[in-house]
Amino acid sequence: MYKRVLAWIGSHAPPGSRRWWAALVPAAIVVYLFGTTVYVQSQSTYYRVVMDGRPLGYVAGQETVGDAVALAERNASREYGFPVRLANPPAVEQIITHERYETLSLQALAERLQAAGDFLTRATVLVVDGQEVAALPSKEAAQSVLDELKARYARRLEASVEGGRLDVRRVTIQQSIRLEERDDVPADRVRDAVDVLAQLMGGKQAQRVHVVRAGESPWTIASAHGMTVAELLGANPGVDPQRLQPGEELRLNVPEPWISFESEEVLTVTERIPFATRREYDANLDAGKQRVKQEGEYGEKQITYALRRRDGRIVEQRKVEEQVTRQPVDRILVIGTKPVAGVSTGRLIWPLRGRITSGYGPRWGAMHTGIDIDGATGQAVRAADGGTVVSAGWDGGYGYAVQIRHDSGLYTFYAHMSRIAVDVGDAVAQGQVIGYVGSTGRSTGSHLHFEVRRCTSPGCAVPPLGFLP
Repeated sequence: MYKRVLAWIGSHAPPGSRRWWAALVPAAIVVYLFGTTVYVQSQSTYYRVVMDGRPLGYVAGQETVGDAVALAERNASREYGFPVRLANPPAVEQIITHERYETLSLQALAERLQAAGDFLTRATVLVVDGQEVAALPSKEAAQSVLDELKARYARRLEASVEGGRLDVRRVTIQQSIRLEERDDVPADRVRDAVDVLAQLMGGKQAQRVHVVRAGESPWTIASAHGMTVAELLGANPGVDPQRLQPGEELRLNVPEPWISFESEEVLTVTERIPFATRREYDANLDAGKQRVKQEGEYGEKQITYALRRRDGRIVEQRKVEEQVTRQPVDRILVIGTKPVAGVSTGRLIWPLRGRITSGYGPRWGAMHTGIDIDGATGQAVRAADGGTVVSAGWDGGYGYAVQIRHDSGLYTFYAHMSRIAVDVGDAVAQGQVIGYVGSTGRSTGSHLHFEVRRCTSPGCAVPPLGFLP
């Protein structure tokens, strides 16, 4: 082009002439401006996108970056299930160059931002005894976990009761619980309520130190702390289990619950009231026989207790009410008293009616093992109950005496009689005459000496008045 301009100028003016130079200067200016315009028009503007020092690519317009950030945050929010935002917005650098770069579409840049970036969200952090346990999408989600833990604890208690009704009135968590709402929680840390519930129910491993005492072994130490020997040795790899020494320290990874509970409950139980057996005596029914006139029936009562527990263990129990809902019905047993030889009725009668002149107990420096009943010589002495005569005859200081064995395991003994009316082996009925009052043996006058024994020996004698009507 420059040569064509010079040729045109030369055809109109001689080279080097004044007219030639006057035409050349404007022409040169035109040529320069045209060349500059062409050079500038051949350059392109790009925007390089960088995330945390790592280039993601180029876009043609700066507004594309903002739109891609918004799209990436929307897509990530859908995946997480709650609103999120990029933790660090990308850096944008303008580049003007003659080179040609491949540019990213809005969708492509959004995908790269989502893959490379970290996202933050507003979440609620659950803090137990000062320790951050988990982050949840909302305060409501965190509270629902705590409520479900309490509900499950209450249901477990109620299901454990047999033969009663348990109403859990109140459940409290013993640990210090805080729900802290924060704006800049990493989205990857946020978990749903189901996961956090499972974590809290599973508990945690707490490290403790156990100082070995004399006589302890790996088995006793592990058993005392709810561990296996393998778990104990795994936590203490440098320990020789065969050479434990008193004073040696062992690390224990002991399972502990994240959450422990205290509860207030009302327990209502139904208890049976035992029935009594009432005895009636029938003189027309043979002694030793009996019949049930009326069957007994248990009564019922409701007892209400106020309970307080810690982690399922009752620490306080108080009875607050007791109400009888059904009265028991007595069992009536009719017992025959009609005397039958050799058959005991189970109830003693007086062998002789008269005044007691000497009671059971110490007398004259010795033990008086029976009672003395005043009577006239020759007055009839009767068997206190039916049974079998095991001795009859002279018995030293007792004079003429008779001893009868009864079905109840008791023995009755009659002494100082003037005459005996039965023989050994006789079966006698209650009230049957077995002899007559006298004053034989060591006796100070006419009377009957009467004993009740657990065996045939005087050393087995018991107070008779407890058996007589």
